[in-house]
Parts: sequence; structure tokens; C-alpha cells
Amino acid sequence: MLAESARQDVVAANLANATTTGFKKSVATSGTFGEMLVRNMGMPGAPEVGPLNLGAQVTGIQALDAQGALRFTGNRLDLALVGDGHFTVDTANGRRYTRDGAFSLDAGGRLVTKAGDPVLGVNGPITLSRGDVSIAADGTITQGGAVRGRLLLTALAPGSTAREGESLLTGTPQGAPTARVRQNHLEGSTVNVVSEMVELIRVMRSFEANQKAVHAHDEALQASVTRVGAVG
Repeated sequence: MLAESARQDVVAANLANATTTGFKKSVATSGTFGEMLVRNMGMPGAPEVGPLNLGAQVTGIQALDAQGALRFTGNRLDLALVGDGHFTVDTANGRRYTRDGAFSLDAGGRLVTKAGDPVLGVNGPITLSRGDVSIAADGTITQGGAVRGRLLLTALAPGSTAREGESLLTGTPQGAPTARVRQNHLEGSTVNVVSEMVELIRVMRSFEANQKAVHAHDEALQASVTRVGAVG
């Protein structure tokens, strides 16, 4: 029941982010809770009865690093990534990473995220003026015929990422990113609402079945105390 409850939390988080830009769906991985070796204590020297499994548990929650569908927006500062890599962001807690490329300019002309955190280039924060801007597939930003910087893209080690708020991730940089930048586009969420709803129904029914099994076991124990004791 605890395992199914954890799975339900994962599915609920996926559904809540079905329209979040750059969101990667998560799945809960399961394993056995543990085993006990059962022995026949009433017969010395008798062989072991065998292992007793104590059920299942959620061993981890893994984000599936799949490519989301691209959506054309026409906004020159909307950027999507195709391939392995993340935008690098400078936050109050240090460097963070994101696939949400819905950027804008702050009052000082810095390229920032929705939360106002500066988007980092190879040489630091990127400052632009108001007006037309061109961003190449390798992240090079050109404005007024001059190169204004190049986006710092970072590849993260598999299994090292953890989610924070505002679509940000922590992680360990590893290797070279292969992602290409698509201007005027945003990457959609990888959550399939229909499949997640089916999984939610499956989880709820599995939880209810386990709940009934526990209730039946409790009734059997109560009967063994009241009825068997009464016969004696």
C-alpha cells in the first residue's frame, strides 16, 4: 500500500506538469522490501521452511530523459533544445539547469528565465538590447550584426539530476552536450495525459485490493482470538 501510494504521488506530479515547458515525466521503480528466512522452531534439526517475502517498496523515482515535442511560438527569445543538454542558469543557490527556454529580458537587458534568474553564456550572463535577435543552432547569439555571446549548454550525468522549483534541476555536469538550439520554439512536456490517467486508475485499484487484503487479514486475526478462544 505504501508503494502504491508513492506511485500515485509520482503520477499526480506528472499530470500536474502535463503542460509545463520542458518537463520530463517520472516513473517509480520498485523492488522487494526484503526477505526473512522462516525456520520450523518446533522441530529441532528440521530444514528451513524457506524465504518469506515482505512485499514491495519504491526503490527510486527516475525522470525519463526523452525528447519533448516542439511547439512554434514566434517569440524570438523562446528557445528549445533538441538532443542531450540543458540551459545553464545562475541562481541564488548556484548554477542550475533547465530545459524550459521561455526566456525574456529584464530591466538591465539580461537574458533571464521566468523567475528572473540570468541565463548563462560561455562567458557569463548574456546582455542584449531591445530589438531583433538571431540565435544559431549552436547557441551563438547575434544582434545588430555583432555576436553578443553563446549559450552555455551543459550535459548532466544520468541519474544525478534532482528537481527544484521553477523547472530547475541540479545535477553533475558530464561529457559534452549534443543539443541543438531551435529559436522561436518551446519544448513541450513528455507527459501523456491518457497513459497517466490509466496508470492512476491502476494504482488506485491496486491500493484498494491491498487494503481489502489487510482488512481480511485483520478480521481473521480477530476471529482467531475471539472464536477459537471461546471454543476452548
